[in-house]
Amino acid sequence: MSDVRCQDVVMLRLLLPEWQGYGLSSEVAQGARVLARAWWGDEIGAAIDVPDVEALQVEDRVLGLGSIAPRTADALDALRDLTPSRLQLIGGTCGAEVAPIAHLNHRYDGDLAVVWIDGHADLNTPASSPSGHFHGMVLRTLLGDGPAALTTHLPTPLRPEQVFLVGPRDLDAPERDYIESHPVTWMRDEAFADPQALIIAIAARGFRHVYIHFDVDVINPTDFGNALMRADRGPLLAEVADLLSALHRHTDVVGFSVLEYCDRTERDRDRLLTVLRAATSRCD
Repeated sequence: MSDVRCQDVVMLRLLLPEWQGYGLSSEVAQGARVLARAWWGDEIGAAIDVPDVEALQVEDRVLGLGSIAPRTADALDALRDLTPSRLQLIGGTCGAEVAPIAHLNHRYDGDLAVVWIDGHADLNTPASSPSGHFHGMVLRTLLGDGPAALTTHLPTPLRPEQVFLVGPRDLDAPERDYIESHPVTWMRDEAFADPQALIIAIAARGFRHVYIHFDVDVINPTDFGNALMRADRGPLLAEVADLLSALHRHTDVVGFSVLEYCDRTERDRDRLLTVLRAATSRCD
């Protein structure tokens, strides 16, 4: 498959350091801010900041929904006004994904493969979630099955066939049930061993545009300690880097996100920055 050349497009760099999708610590918000300054410098196109201290309540079985839903609506409004055709996101928790993915899915009229590189599937609903933390429900919300306070704002929900799960290994039973009963593509280690297999799978489903969701907890925790959540085993950072680079070379990546980063060690920050710069250098 030939390389994809970058075109003249409207690229937006969006910082959304929300932590309320986890709700127990704002460490991930500071991690997002540090990573954005280190990677983008002064080239942040838009920022939707959050308070570092906030009392969160459970609504509709979701912790912090009263904080998450209005911020998501604000982000969707901002993206509607800015109308980017491409974007990069540095977010706090995976909950930051709702507005960017919803915007691009609507922008490309559903012609968007969502590659979910994550140690978790994030496919719970408010009823099935064991924790009530929204960052474990965000992908299911984008599919139209989340809390009404968020799904009512989705201009075009995802369809299951748009979802390519790469690396999830810590799944709850309802998430497995959803995957087994819907046309979701689930790849474990094979995508890291052979990125071309994922690229072929995307092409086989006819998608011309790709959104990459990259939660750093997909990385084996023995190799990378700056993730918010821990998922045992998994690929090394170098293997993830190869996959990200291959996707950027061989598909039309219109969206790319980095989520759930905590700035605990400078060494892991520098290693991650090297990966991000190398993978995205073709389209920066």
